Amino acid sequence: MKAMVGVNVAAAVLCGAVMYAGTQHWQEQTEAQASEVKTAVVHKEKQFSDVSAYTKNLPDFITKQIQSSIANKKPLTLVVATSAKEAGWPQQLKKELAATYGSDVFTVKTLSYGSQTTDELLSSHIADQIDQLQPNIILFEAPLKNDYQHLTLDETLENTDKLIHQLKDLKKTLMLQPSQPYISQTESYEEGVEAIRGVAEENWVHYLNHSLIWPFHLGEYINKNDGRLTKKGGEVWGEYLVNWFTDTKKEIK
Repeated sequence: MKAMVGVNVAAAVLCGAVMYAGTQHWQEQTEAQASEVKTAVVHKEKQFSDVSAYTKNLPDFITKQIQSSIANKKPLTLVVATSAKEAGWPQQLKKELAATYGSDVFTVKTLSYGSQTTDELLSSHIADQIDQLQPNIILFEAPLKNDYQHLTLDETLENTDKLIHQLKDLKKTLMLQPSQPYISQTESYEEGVEAIRGVAEENWVHYLNHSLIWPFHLGEYINKNDGRLTKKGGEVWGEYLVNWFTDTKKEIK
């Protein structure tokens, strides 16, 4: 009888030990999972906090797209349509966006149209070409430099208005910027820049006016032979856009 009692007591102790161990394991697992969730929340909050430090220059509609991209883990495709070569300031912008926001927020694609005028861009259906790149955001350069030797400013403005309407039909975020500086005997660069600003504002398109960064003397920024930007000129343009997208103040040496 005593032996039977002893066996029952031992079994009860063993059962209690197993139950305690199981409960302890379950509790440890629950605490670990809660810790992981807490860490993820803190990381997400920190990430949004970090992003807010870089988006001070940006309009709300861009900031919200960045926040949504991070929250949903879906990169934003930024299509840059420009006269510049991809290896110039577009590559500079791409590199700095990845360094600031991480490599999984922005996917930068460049559509370089070279020396084409607004007439030629309309004929080549550049809006369709941009659409094929599946953009979320479009940064379009109005090719003032390409136009001024071939078209009047009024023709440039009319064509730019048509291009804006075609691009807005894509239902994507659209921003406009002027071309690089140029020297003309018939119109000033500043006049063209302000005229393009007017077209952008009439169409409710955000205008990135980098014209103010260029010094009066453009000797080291523009090639005397063909009027194209020098390497340093391209870097200046790139830094303006980097500073706008990331709120950093990097200087060109």
